[in-house]
Amino acid sequence: MEATTILKVVGFIGVVSAVVVLFFIRTKNAHEYISRLGAYSGYTHASYDGYQRRSTYLTLANGTRLAYDLYLPTMKGVPATARLPVLFKYTPYLRTFTIFDKAGNNIIAGLFDLGWKERAYLRLRYWLHKEGYLMDQIFRVPFLKNMLRHGYAVIVVERPGTGSSFGIMDASFEAGIKEVDEILNWISDREWCDGNIGMYGDSFQAMIQFVAAASGNEHLKAIFPVSSGFDMYSGLGYPGGIYNKTFAAFFSWSTSFLERVATPVDDDKDGTVLRRIQEERRDATLAKQSEAWLRGFPFRDSATEGGVKVWEGPANLYPLMDRINRSGIPVYMTAGWYDLFSGARDMLLWYANLTLPKRLLIRPVDHSQVQKNGFDINYGVEAHRWFDYWLKGIDNGIMKEEPLQYYVMGAGKNGAWRTTARWPLPTREAARFYCGPGRTGSVASANDGLLSPKSPSPADGGADDYRIDYSTTSGSRTRWNAVNWSRNYPDMTPNDTKALTYTTAPMASDTEITGHPTVSLWFLAAAPDVDFFVYLEEVGDTRSTYVTEGSLRASHRTLSEAPFANPGMVYHAHRRSELEPVSAGEPTPLVFNLLPVSHVFRAGNRIRVTITCADADNFETPSLEPAPEIRLLRDPAHASCVDLPVISHR
Repeated sequence: MEATTILKVVGFIGVVSAVVVLFFIRTKNAHEYISRLGAYSGYTHASYDGYQRRSTYLTLANGTRLAYDLYLPTMKGVPATARLPVLFKYTPYLRTFTIFDKAGNNIIAGLFDLGWKERAYLRLRYWLHKEGYLMDQIFRVPFLKNMLRHGYAVIVVERPGTGSSFGIMDASFEAGIKEVDEILNWISDREWCDGNIGMYGDSFQAMIQFVAAASGNEHLKAIFPVSSGFDMYSGLGYPGGIYNKTFAAFFSWSTSFLERVATPVDDDKDGTVLRRIQEERRDATLAKQSEAWLRGFPFRDSATEGGVKVWEGPANLYPLMDRINRSGIPVYMTAGWYDLFSGARDMLLWYANLTLPKRLLIRPVDHSQVQKNGFDINYGVEAHRWFDYWLKGIDNGIMKEEPLQYYVMGAGKNGAWRTTARWPLPTREAARFYCGPGRTGSVASANDGLLSPKSPSPADGGADDYRIDYSTTSGSRTRWNAVNWSRNYPDMTPNDTKALTYTTAPMASDTEITGHPTVSLWFLAAAPDVDFFVYLEEVGDTRSTYVTEGSLRASHRTLSEAPFANPGMVYHAHRRSELEPVSAGEPTPLVFNLLPVSHVFRAGNRIRVTITCADADNFETPSLEPAPEIRLLRDPAHASCVDLPVISHR
């Protein structure tokens, strides 16, 4: 046989061998079982190729009719006839949005921060898709399409007084318990439900899941709340006792807007019923209720005319804790470090207080991104793993993993995800940095002071004077209104120039902080009250970058014992009965936490603490004329400082 022929035969055999090996490798991988954070395969397979949506009403025992969308999986266009586990969302934020009106106008563009690409895509979809004028639940929560294909049904029910539902919404959580318990029983009796129900959703739709757990309903097998409040007073309404005007304005505006984009149920083809419903609730919409509700109760012990303390009862979630724990319903929580519910703080409080099966995932995102796939994770995989385990009984190992997984910002993609069972982290070491004299030459602020691990000495001067500037701000697109658009913090340097700043020397090595920074301040003021806003920033060559923040109204400074587990944090009750006005001429101490964070400060950069007395774009601070002057004390007897939870990797 000629050499060339031999070479051809050998080459052919090699190619065939490679194909065979590749086939076996692919076959092996196809049957390989993978279940870890953001990765899931081999445990289940898609049995359906599409879905069908229909919309109609269910009726509560009190006669209130609630609109719902039901999604059933289909195979070649035929809906499933088997009983399936059900994913349920109970929402005040519409089951389906109407994007385009009958004239073809994009009526939802004002609700979201849409660029030209998004607008073009929606227009093209409007032209090509028979329901292109709608934004249904599958469009808004993409992981649901995968869940439908893997044999789940999905139902989304609008709360009373919202969308196409009749009635008036009662926002109290006790009312929510009764409603959701009845709906869970109704779902379990449907021919498409196998009796196993899980709940999903973010924000208000996450809070109602904890409410549902408090009902103890036997058909609710697991919940998947994304970004829920825990203590609604200090977590969102009045952080530090200061009215959160930017969130209040956003919530009122956005929920008013939803009235314009509500979608009729299938039988209400011309929208006549929807228009009648909206006319009946015109003066009692969720937006109008929220305006009075948020501003009307400025202290934790503020009460209604009937004597109900809303923040210690029907408007808050932590009073339900005992009932939730008795239910035993497993919960997988998700938070973002930049979330509007005080970052991850409220979800960390849930984690500390829940005694049932639990998991917590903390992502490097804000409220607008927290349930989307991102650079950090394929988020829908976590929903799939969770519900497969609890609703289908698939032992994919998710409950054998460490229960708390968090992302360290600035650590780089490789190794940014960390796991733990304990919070605060046992590896943290409190590193105290003191406010000291300047100048560091790093910023043209009111004082340009030094932030140093060296404790103050009598020779340091002992104080910095500052006249309050009511124009200081952390920006107009902060965590506090990052819902329909993402946060966009500016370079903080211009704000720093109007403030007191304390900045370290360049860091000799990378420094990770993970946990709850604590600020201790001493000050003198001639005003009866002062609001303090403290920002932690990372200073590079050209920019000062926002890392986290904290705030406290001085008259709310009394420290109390929390009515719940509060590890790693101080607690202020914010009761009117415990107010302490500032006494002129007397040194006044403040101790409060910054919002929790996990962040690496890079070697060569600096750590900065910036102190202002207003956040003009976000919080309501009364302006005094003339603006008063404060004196920040930093002498040995009145050492103003910050304690940072530095992580040791020894």
